[in-house]
Amino acid sequence: MREDDPFDLHAGTTDFYADAVYYEHEFQHRAADARWYAQHYVETGSPVLELGVGGGRIAVRAVRQGATVVGLDLSETMLAYADERRLKLPKAKRERLTLVQGDMRDFDLGRTFALIGCPFNAFMHLYTADDALRTLAAVRRHLEPGGLFIFDVLMADLDHLSRPPFKRYPGIRFRHPTYGTHYTYSEQSGWDPVRQINQMWLWYTRDADASEGPTEYCIQLSHRYFFPQEMNLLLDVAGFEVVARFGDFDEGPLRADSESMVYLCTPKAAVGSRT
Repeated sequence: MREDDPFDLHAGTTDFYADAVYYEHEFQHRAADARWYAQHYVETGSPVLELGVGGGRIAVRAVRQGATVVGLDLSETMLAYADERRLKLPKAKRERLTLVQGDMRDFDLGRTFALIGCPFNAFMHLYTADDALRTLAAVRRHLEPGGLFIFDVLMADLDHLSRPPFKRYPGIRFRHPTYGTHYTYSEQSGWDPVRQINQMWLWYTRDADASEGPTEYCIQLSHRYFFPQEMNLLLDVAGFEVVARFGDFDEGPLRADSESMVYLCTPKAAVGSRT
């Protein structure tokens, strides 16, 4: 981070994943993406690779349904949580989930896959074009001929991103799963239109009459936004053909008000050979 740069991208890449219990609590009811990815994993019929496996929210669901998954993630904390989930699977299915620590910009597993997934905006932690192209190159090296790369990123909501910078917006009061006491959530954010990065400061303030957990703490989260035509160009330069692009996990069309961009891609050399 430069001295004149208020965005701490290291913190924005690691803070949100340091407390795996809280992270999983936060997203436990998010189901549409898990259903979509799990269906693709199962239908592949052979081992798949998931980049940004996190705590295993999607991978464990897919394994329960019959998939075999290799999950890669940078966070030791999230991988440890995913392994706890793996050990709770029926014994016959535990070995169908393999967990590997690694950086999706530069990894070598020594094997290829028919399908590689990168769910839940993990691609948005690639803050430069070079980061994105390095990741896409690693994906290509690990894809079988005719294989699929599937991923999603948030659609840029410029009204939201252009809110007054660093203003603190109040959120909900909730019982913190790690500390067992009530906290009130609020957030600040700053949008850099040149780098297309949104930096978020997520504040947690403990109830005055509570005693467990810190009085107040803040975690950061960084997201690099990709615009639709930009993403198409990045994929083209990296040697991918877009098979399909959706605006949601029900495979509806991409619209101006879509929350996500959902992509299915294949290496260009494989186009024409798919059935």
